[in-house]
Amino acid sequence: MIDPRAPYGRLERLQDRVDFAWQVSGSLLRYIGDEGLWMTRFRPGGPHGLWIAGHLAFYEAGALKLYTGLESNPLADWKERFGNGSECLDDATAYSDPAGILDLLEEGRAAIRKAISAMSDTDLDASVPPNERLRIRDVQSQIEFLIWHDSHHAAQLGAIVNTYKQGLNG
Repeated sequence: MIDPRAPYGRLERLQDRVDFAWQVSGSLLRYIGDEGLWMTRFRPGGPHGLWIAGHLAFYEAGALKLYTGLESNPLADWKERFGNGSECLDDATAYSDPAGILDLLEEGRAAIRKAISAMSDTDLDASVPPNERLRIRDVQSQIEFLIWHDSHHAAQLGAIVNTYKQGLNG
């Protein structure tokens, strides 16, 4: 148990934010799976739940590469299907099994959580390769972007769930 009088440090704040974001998106993904809403889009032309799940798994695997020094994104072959700018298809057979995608997402998240929990302030301040579009310069900023990215897609997942629930009630 954590001593409530202990200082709430920089790393603990980051870990809490990551955990909270993942708890929200994870519960929405489980609901979407339980209700069979994988191919439901949050708005016309927007991504559906299955693409969002795969996109999060792909993106977060890339972050794992950064945090652990892997040579490449373990899901690099998913870039064409789930990378930024990829086409979101309405044909469910064009995608992997949702349960498998969720398993890979959860495995990646566990590995990221482990990597983050071992970081020091020096690790958090370490520079990352330049990215002009995002202007992220250090590991902490990249983790903060990971949280934002997950929350952005959690809002889309929430819209899918809310639209479905409104249809049931209305």
